[in-house]
Amino acid sequence: MLNHPTINRSLLLIVPKQPFYDWSNALFPDLRQTRATNVRDHNSYLLEDELFLDDPRKELKKYWQPIFINELFGQCTDESTYPELSWKLFTKWFDFYKSSIITDLTDEPLYTQEYE
Repeated sequence: MLNHPTINRSLLLIVPKQPFYDWSNALFPDLRQTRATNVRDHNSYLLEDELFLDDPRKELKKYWQPIFINELFGQCTDESTYPELSWKLFTKWFDFYKSSIITDLTDEPLYTQEYE
């Protein structure tokens, strides 16, 4: 049996719901309209190790706003188009799923890349 290393992070998968895409579609009506049911690639975020989502609002308190902004930015870089951020809107626009064990199945070293 092979032992694969785990990393000291939890993972949060963010899955946008249709209201998020409705907002984006309204910004760009000339582009092909996106349906949530057709999107198969979603963003994941690494959080501190063993972050269990027993109380998501409490445990994601320091993360949900930066995640929300990052998701909005992925659709439109004009921040003046962003809605007023709230936990209620975040949960209306996104489903999220946690994974407390991240196993590295590759032999490649981990690295980070900074963006400006």
